Amino acid sequence: MYAHEHGCVEVVNYLNSYHYLSPTGYRKTGVIQDENKTKYKWNEVTLCNMLKNEVYIGNTIQNKRSVVSYKVKKIRTVKKEKQIRVNNTHKAIIDKDVFEKVNSILEKRGTNTKLKYDYLLRGLLYCYHCKRKLQIVLKRNSRKNSTAHPYITCSDHKSRGCYPLNINYEKFEKYILYIVKKICQIYYDKEIFYSVYEKYRSKTIDIKESGKKKIEQLDKAIYEINNNLDKMYMDKLKGVLLEEDYTRYSQKFIFERTNLIKQKKELEQKLEEKGSIKNKTKEEKGIDELIENFLKLEKFNKIYLYRLINKIEIDKDKNVYIYFNFSKKDSINENFGEVVKIEELIKKY
Repeated sequence: MYAHEHGCVEVVNYLNSYHYLSPTGYRKTGVIQDENKTKYKWNEVTLCNMLKNEVYIGNTIQNKRSVVSYKVKKIRTVKKEKQIRVNNTHKAIIDKDVFEKVNSILEKRGTNTKLKYDYLLRGLLYCYHCKRKLQIVLKRNSRKNSTAHPYITCSDHKSRGCYPLNINYEKFEKYILYIVKKICQIYYDKEIFYSVYEKYRSKTIDIKESGKKKIEQLDKAIYEINNNLDKMYMDKLKGVLLEEDYTRYSQKFIFERTNLIKQKKELEQKLEEKGSIKNKTKEEKGIDELIENFLKLEKFNKIYLYRLINKIEIDKDKNVYIYFNFSKKDSINENFGEVVKIEELIKKY
């Protein structure tokens, strides 16, 4: 239900109206539904925690909370990156795509319940300068009984030393959707896409070859240091090299070797992050399917939009920067005051 844009309150009301017991109620009674229930009702906090719980997709998360110290029994939440995550420890009961869709929506809109005005771009808009989320507020003009229209603003910009912003949301949304659809059409054009992909693949292969050569050089330098250490040790045993000299030189060599090993690990990690061509191809197939479904939509769907776009930034001159999930290194930069032509978009893309 949440994946199909039903808010937390709506889902909670549904569960309570059909007499579903909360997790606590199920644990205590062993009953899923009870028409005579008077307690164990659902609430938004419980629901939001469940929507974010990876146990339903087969993952186990440990070290979520820790005690401040043995003297202070206060419990604090551990940062997500420091938690212990083990994937595929048990059978998943929720499809991973559905889970990702839901958490993408939760991340963009926060854990708030369904709003009176839940705008399509809400949660995607950011200030280019202060990097905070932009707000959409209703404003009226000075005329009596005038209709209120939504405007994009950077709240409290003065207190943060940022810039004022005032953009008509309705016009902005049409503009953004026009650009997104055109960019998707360009991306979905196989000739353009594969020409870009071939360039990227060639560049990646060059980087990998260069990285491998560098690793070989590091291995050679480490090997020479190990040889020098072995020779020095034999000289010490034979009495050719004094104990204090051996200690001084060996420490220098060991320090140098440690730095070389560190450089090698960092380089290997970078090469690993580049990933294989097969993985990239698999990812692109998923993107192709996503864009194909998006282009078929008559009415724009928030779920698809969240999966396509990472964020949209607006600067003080109303330049708009769109960061796509399928092209993280590239973004589209347009000025809201100008008419956009598809030929210009192709060139800039």
